[in-house]
Amino acid sequence: MKKKSTLIEQMLEDYKKETNGEFEVVKTDDPLIRLFNDNQIGSHWLKANGYDKKEYHEYVEESEKFRLKYDADARYYNEVLGDPVVALRGDTVFSIYTSYKEMLRRATGKTYHKCNNPFAELISKRNDPGYKEVNDFFTEFVELYLTSGNFMLLPHREMNVARYQCSQDRIDKSLYECFPGGKLAKYFGMNEETQMENIKNWVLSQKLEFMFENNTIEKEKIIPINKTNPYACFGEMTDKELRDYINFAVKFIKFRQET
Repeated sequence: MKKKSTLIEQMLEDYKKETNGEFEVVKTDDPLIRLFNDNQIGSHWLKANGYDKKEYHEYVEESEKFRLKYDADARYYNEVLGDPVVALRGDTVFSIYTSYKEMLRRATGKTYHKCNNPFAELISKRNDPGYKEVNDFFTEFVELYLTSGNFMLLPHREMNVARYQCSQDRIDKSLYECFPGGKLAKYFGMNEETQMENIKNWVLSQKLEFMFENNTIEKEKIIPINKTNPYACFGEMTDKELRDYINFAVKFIKFRQET
């Protein structure tokens, strides 16, 4: 029986066909290189269409269509729900690049900013000293990254950018900021009572209650991933705390897939 292709493999094959071979996809069984290829799609699409020289409002409709086809979270929800408006609220529970970039900086002394599209270089350095150790450590997380266990629907699309700005997409800090008084609370209603009701409903609907002690959805019951240094940004974590965070992400995604 032929093995069913993963979501990321489907996206890469679809985009390669769409560009008539203009976009180079490195054939590999390495999940990290597949992810780097996937990350290149957006930059290639922007340049190929001249959108890299335009303001976002000038191509927003085309960008939304692109997301539904080539952003894994949006594509997943569009296929499952058949509702493109709802699907555009898709996001990942655990993002990967900020933590990966920080760990790679410590191992190699070099910082790779995603906006500069460094992925071809990262592919070429996949097994270089420093790079290989970090890449091998991230392999299991990468394999799970673009799977249903790491996807969630946000209550509003605008929360996506705001979430990164206040938490670097760390799920524990994101949840902390959702409660009344937090930087994401406005996405759950105009007053505290409404916010609390909507937060609880959202947490349960997205299977995130396991981030709370005894599944009690209260701000004070959030379980910080790094208990000795709660809610620290990745640059302020120790090497061990960074590794612990990624190991937790792997376990959580697996557990969430099974529930």
